[in-house]
Amino acid sequence: MKKKNKEASENMKHRKNMKKAQLEMIGLTVIVVIVIIAMMIFMVYKIGNPREDIKKRYMDKEIATNFLIAMTNTNVAECNNLTLSSLIADCARDYHQINCYDLNSCQAANQTIHTLLSRTLDEWGLNYNLSVQNTDISFVNQCKPGSDQVSGFSIIPRNPGQVEVSLRICQE
Repeated sequence: MKKKNKEASENMKHRKNMKKAQLEMIGLTVIVVIVIIAMMIFMVYKIGNPREDIKKRYMDKEIATNFLIAMTNTNVAECNNLTLSSLIADCARDYHQINCYDLNSCQAANQTIHTLLSRTLDEWGLNYNLSVQNTDISFVNQCKPGSDQVSGFSIIPRNPGQVEVSLRICQE
């Protein structure tokens, strides 16, 4: 009889241990499922919403490129409607061939670029650095050395060679 009671007691302990083990397994499974769901939500959020600085860099890059395209194709009324790219190409030569009434090509280009920058990038509150290769044309608006910059550039053909115009927008 004692032996049967002992076996019955051991069976009950074994069942309790089995139930306890099953509950632990269910608990672990629930925790794993919760962690997986949390990771999936995190990944969807991260992939679904690009970071703001990436958007800003992209937008600034587009602004720089589009500004240079528009700027170089701008007609300058004070210079018989010559394009700004013509004035810049002439300015980059050793001997300027274009005169715009009282201004040479460099002065007219400088004046026009200044007007364009003040009516666009300055009003938009952007910091920038615009420079034209082989000329004295250069405009800087609060670009700090070492700051992150995105740039756009435009190539203006001239005979012989070419002139590079670059616009760097500073990320503050």
